[in-house]
Amino acid sequence: MDNNLNTSKFKRFFKSKNTVTALCAILIVVVLVVGYTWRVNSATKPVSIPVAKVTIQPKTEITADMITVIKVPKEALKGNYIDNTSSVIGKYSNVNTVIPAGSLFYKEAVTTKEDLPDSSLYDVPEGETLFYLTVNMLTSYTNSILPGNYIDIYISTKENGKALVGKLLKDVKILAVKTSDGKNVFENSDETRVPYVIIFSLPEEQHLLLRKINAINNYSVYSGNSGFSRIDIIPVPTTANFEGSDEQITSNVTSQYLQDYILNMAATVPEDVPIVDNNSSINNNTQIVE
Repeated sequence: MDNNLNTSKFKRFFKSKNTVTALCAILIVVVLVVGYTWRVNSATKPVSIPVAKVTIQPKTEITADMITVIKVPKEALKGNYIDNTSSVIGKYSNVNTVIPAGSLFYKEAVTTKEDLPDSSLYDVPEGETLFYLTVNMLTSYTNSILPGNYIDIYISTKENGKALVGKLLKDVKILAVKTSDGKNVFENSDETRVPYVIIFSLPEEQHLLLRKINAINNYSVYSGNSGFSRIDIIPVPTTANFEGSDEQITSNVTSQYLQDYILNMAATVPEDVPIVDNNSSINNNTQIVE
């Protein structure tokens, strides 16, 4: 009997509107207190964030020794920052962006090497010089010459009424392929891009050979000198495979005859020769110089 009476009182207690209202109010207060406490703890709890250990200049590769990790309250962090070291190492500081010592790494301040303007400049081996060779869909083998691939360079001209064709250089590594407005042809893009130049680097003597070919062609056109035939530079993809090789592959001249042919039509001005007046006229006895 007593148990039934207690049960009845308990039921009446929870059926009371005042009781339900009071319990709901208490529950709401508990939820607010717990939620507020959780948010305060989350905001004030320190988190580990990578920051610049030293000042990093524009277009600089970010290495592990340039980074340190600090702990700061998450509430103090603002902006589109990077929250882990692995996402920073190996990236580059963006163009016209200096990352001060102690600064967070913001996503807009770092980029990949490939996305840097003229990223090919960073792959030039020491002692070599860049050369830009104009191409089109035909001479690029319908876009089959890719960055990282190797080509051989042939030349074609006319000598003593006969066609002269031969391989001048071998194993030339392509650094970049760009459109006429400087975009990388093979970067991720929905647009179709037509190659305009292929970019590679050469040791200075080989670089000067190709520069002299350009000078010969220009001299032949502007001077009207019929003694100079146009020399075409022809890139040809090589079948050699250097993938995975630790050996440093360098280009080299394959034909002494072709090299002498070019050198006989052009002279190189030593670096200590005074600069001549650019307004002086060209005559038929003038040598082509770099």
